[in-house]
Amino acid sequence: MDRERAETHLRLLAEAEPRRALKMPAGSIPGRWYSARLALVAQALAAVGAVGADVAAEIQADVVLAVASRHRLDARLGPGPGRIRSAPRRASWRVVPVGQVIKIQTDDLRRDLLLVAYVQSAGGARFIVTEWPFRPFAFTAADDRGVSYQISWRGEMAPRELQLRPDPPHLIRWLDLATAAGEPAIRIDLDPQIPVPDVTVTRNAHSPGELLLDVIAARILTAAARFSQDDNPGQLAAASPELRALGDGPGHIVAALHAAGMLPPDSPVPGQLAGLCARLGIDGHGITAPPAGDLPERWQSMLTPPSRKPQPPSGPGILATTVAELPELDGAKIAIAGLHHGERGTIMHLLATGVTPEGDWPYATGVGPLLVLWIRDSDGRWHATRPDSVVSPWGVNGANPWTDARMVTVWLRIIPPLDRGTAWIEISAAGRSAQVRATLPLSSQ
Repeated sequence: MDRERAETHLRLLAEAEPRRALKMPAGSIPGRWYSARLALVAQALAAVGAVGADVAAEIQADVVLAVASRHRLDARLGPGPGRIRSAPRRASWRVVPVGQVIKIQTDDLRRDLLLVAYVQSAGGARFIVTEWPFRPFAFTAADDRGVSYQISWRGEMAPRELQLRPDPPHLIRWLDLATAAGEPAIRIDLDPQIPVPDVTVTRNAHSPGELLLDVIAARILTAAARFSQDDNPGQLAAASPELRALGDGPGHIVAALHAAGMLPPDSPVPGQLAGLCARLGIDGHGITAPPAGDLPERWQSMLTPPSRKPQPPSGPGILATTVAELPELDGAKIAIAGLHHGERGTIMHLLATGVTPEGDWPYATGVGPLLVLWIRDSDGRWHATRPDSVVSPWGVNGANPWTDARMVTVWLRIIPPLDRGTAWIEISAAGRSAQVRATLPLSSQ
C-alpha cells in the first residue's frame, strides 16, 4: 500500500474538478457543488484503507471552496458520502435463534410478528424481528425465575427490534410472552439445542483492491438479476437504471487502486470486471484492461440461467434457525442470527462488532472493514448479497438510543432468492487476511 500515492491521486483528481466546473454552461451548476466522481474514488480508497476519511473530507471541502469562489456558490460541505466514523470496540454477546411467530394486538389491530433471534449484549436485551411492526406497542414477559419485563417497540427509531426492560440476567432459560389480554403466554426457549455449523478458515492474503472489485461485481450482478436474461443478456444494462448509472466510475476506481498500490500489477480482476461489463452490455465503464472471457465461478454462475426452472421461494417465514459465529476476520466479529423469507426475498440477519457502518455510496457492503460475502446453495448455484438495511451504533440516520454502542445489525438480501427445498447453504466471507466458510442447514418453518 502506498498512502502517499493514493492521496496524490485523489488530489490530482480533485484539481480537475474546478476546471470541469468552469467548462459547464452558466446556470447549470447547482447551488452547492458536489463532485460525485471525487466522492466515489475517495470512498473506494477509504474502503481499502489507502486514505483516511479525514483526508477525503478535507479534499472534498477544498474542491467545494475552489468551485464556490469561481461561481459564487454555497461553500458549505454537506453530509454526503465519504463520512466514516471510527470502528466501535468489540463486545461480548449472547445470540439465541428463535424462529417463532407471536401475535400482537393494539386497539383493534391484530397481526403476526416473526421473531428471528434473541440478542443480549452491552446495549441490553432485545428481539430481532423481520419487519417494522404496524405501530408502537408494548407487552409483558416473565422469565424462568419469575422476574417480569416490559417488551416494547416505540417507533422507527429502533426498527426491527423489541427492547426488554429491565435488562435481564445473561443466562435466563426462557421467557413467557403475554402479548394480548386473555391469550395464553407464548414460551420462547432461550436454551435450545443448536446444531454446530461446519466452519473452515483458510489463511491467505487477499488484495484489498481485488476484494473491492469483487464487491463491485456483486453489485452489478445483483442489479442485473432483477431482469430476465433469457432474451439477450448483453442488453441488461439498457434495462437496469442502476447499471446505466455506472458511467465511468469503475474505471476511475481501478485507476485509483493501481495508483495506491492496492492492486497487483498482474491482477486478472480488472480484466474480469471489464469482461463482466461486456457480457451485460455495459459500455463506457472506463476500465482500460482488456475484457477477460474467463470469469470467476461465482460470477459465471449468476450469469448462467439455471438448468431447471427456479422454484418460487417459500412464503414468509423462517428459513434457518441457527446461529453461526464466524471466526474473527480482520478485527471484525460476525454472527449469523438466521435467515427468513419475506416480501423483499431471502434475508440474512447479521450481527457484527469491531466494524463501522459505511457511508452512502454505490458499492457499500453495509459495514467495514471491507468484507465480501457470497452464498453457494445445495444445488451448486451461487448467490450474491447486498445490504437491505443497516442499524448502526448511531441508529437509522444517525440516532437510535436503543442500539448497542458497539454492535451493528445488518440485513443482507440474498440475490437471487433461495429456492424452496434448498437443503443447505455455504456462506463464504472473504477478508484481507483469510477466507471463512460456514455451512448452514436450512429448514422452513
